Amino acid sequence: MSLNAYVSGILAIFKYSTRKILLNKRWVITLLMALLVAGIMGYAGSFEGDALDGGSALMDMLILSFIMPIIAMIYGASLIRNEIEDKSITQVITAPLDRSISYLGYYLSLAVSLSLIMIFINLVGWLAFFAQKGINGDALGILGAMIGLSVIGSLVYSALFQLTGTVFKRPIYFGLFFAFIWEGFIGSIPGAIGSYTIKHFIRSIGAGWIDYGELANYNAASAASAFLTLIAITMACLVMGAFIFREKEYP
Repeated sequence: MSLNAYVSGILAIFKYSTRKILLNKRWVITLLMALLVAGIMGYAGSFEGDALDGGSALMDMLILSFIMPIIAMIYGASLIRNEIEDKSITQVITAPLDRSISYLGYYLSLAVSLSLIMIFINLVGWLAFFAQKGINGDALGILGAMIGLSVIGSLVYSALFQLTGTVFKRPIYFGLFFAFIWEGFIGSIPGAIGSYTIKHFIRSIGAGWIDYGELANYNAASAASAFLTLIAITMACLVMGAFIFREKEYP
């Protein structure tokens, strides 16, 4: 197939899958998460204290470290698995386009959709907090940094959870373990073990971007090594997922 055919195939799957992700009933979950973030950050914003440190710490703990892996797990682990269960995967695996290219189209749609969702949640939480404290250049800088970190996290988590949905029949179990136990509990334990989480490398990048809250004093890896590690994780998950998706037999 020509390059144009590959690009056209990726774009077709990207448009179809993005529309399906964003218009799925799971938007209710996104809305509830946004309302939860708005409620917590709005309540926290009503108290006195340093606005920049408090807002940064809360967005880091609530959105970056907690909400993001959960949202990624909900959308990513079910993307291909739902296609298999409702048989809509048939039109993809029987198309002349190589399955590994189709897998890339699914990934792009998931990564973009998740990035948009996380940008929305960041905006909601940031406004709920800083609208009470006052918006200035530093506050806008925190928002920009958090959005950037959320997009990076979306790219990595999308690759990971899409892979789990391709490998496991019940990916939700692995997703729950990874989001709550590994990233949530293990990632919060002091010591070296916490440095083996995706959250650690995302926060390591954030330590160089944000001068307020816990991130400013985070015992981080270097930004360069964190970037390279996240790129390696993403590429490894994509390569494994594409290979499995191409070779696996589907009913």
